[in-house]
Amino acid sequence: MSPTAQHEAAIEEACLLAQMGVGDTNALQEIYHKYSTPLYSLGMRMLGNPSEAEEALQDTFVKIWNHAAYYDAQKSRPFTWAVTIMRRTCIDRIRKLKRELDVTTFEAERDQDWAAPETVRQIVAQHEAREQVEDALKDIPSKQKRALELALFSGMTHSEIATTMEQPLGTVKSWLKRGLFQLRTTLTKPAV
Repeated sequence: MSPTAQHEAAIEEACLLAQMGVGDTNALQEIYHKYSTPLYSLGMRMLGNPSEAEEALQDTFVKIWNHAAYYDAQKSRPFTWAVTIMRRTCIDRIRKLKRELDVTTFEAERDQDWAAPETVRQIVAQHEAREQVEDALKDIPSKQKRALELALFSGMTHSEIATTMEQPLGTVKSWLKRGLFQLRTTLTKPAV
């Protein structure tokens, strides 16, 4: 799609959001038709579960409908705004699922009937590994860190990261390459 066509599509989508802001359900249907497939794909990558992705997609469109009147074209393109809403919705679902898992894990450990010791050890090891990665990310410049977090913890593709961060694809790939090199260096450094 040419830059002119992209600009015209963004203007058309911004108009649809404005129409939604005053209650136009036909505009909602058009936005849904344009955005549902890529937003669902994002939900699948982040949540890894079709029913969770569908729930997140539904929640996202409710939020888009409820907040369409507040959309600001000066801050982002319509699709970028929708991706941000979907991403936040998925992150909220991940946090909720993690809390539920934490409660389940606590209850299971309390009851001692939940799983074999290997399973508990695996959960602890995964948790510790994530903490190590999060600690190592603290030393990485903020834009590289953000790109890495989206790739590692949200499962976004390079293109999705570029869209979300509103940066050229080449820049994002460069950030990821440098960030991964620094992350690998930090994680493989012997403990002092």
